[in-house]
Amino acid sequence: MSEFNFKNRNLFSGVHLLGILLLVAGLFALVSPLFLSSGSSMTKIISVGTGSCFIGLLIIFTYSGTLIDTSKNRFKEYVSIIGFRMGSWQDLTEIREIKVVSTTRIQRNIPNGISPTLSGKVTEHRILLYSDSDRPVFSFNYSNQTKAIEKARFLADGANSELILDNVSS
Repeated sequence: MSEFNFKNRNLFSGVHLLGILLLVAGLFALVSPLFLSSGSSMTKIISVGTGSCFIGLLIIFTYSGTLIDTSKNRFKEYVSIIGFRMGSWQDLTEIREIKVVSTTRIQRNIPNGISPTLSGKVTEHRILLYSDSDRPVFSFNYSNQTKAIEKARFLADGANSELILDNVSS
């Protein structure tokens, strides 16, 4: 079975960062009675710590993605909650061309008084799958060029498609 699985998540941004923070806060709440004195009962400390860890882990292990099965010519856009993928299979149109395009841009976050204002160059490597139209059927972003090219070759081999490396050094 030749399956391509693209997980759309980044652990250090967005809601997944909140999950990591909740997990760390829960672990801190659970170990804090060892070195801090508190007027709270152990039941309350354990319930708050455990609840925070549980919610943090739930957020961390929840993500969306796309699964492409080239052997059966189908795809599934899914949401994975703690490893259970929810989504239905759909027929995949014939993929004629797969492009890997690299773009570099300057990324800035908007100053909001809370988070630091950082800016820098970000290079994205995008895999674009085309059928008959000029618009891509699927688009997958990678930060690692080698991984993007490897995944694009895997898809091109499975779908018997032409692979085009645009602005990419192979």
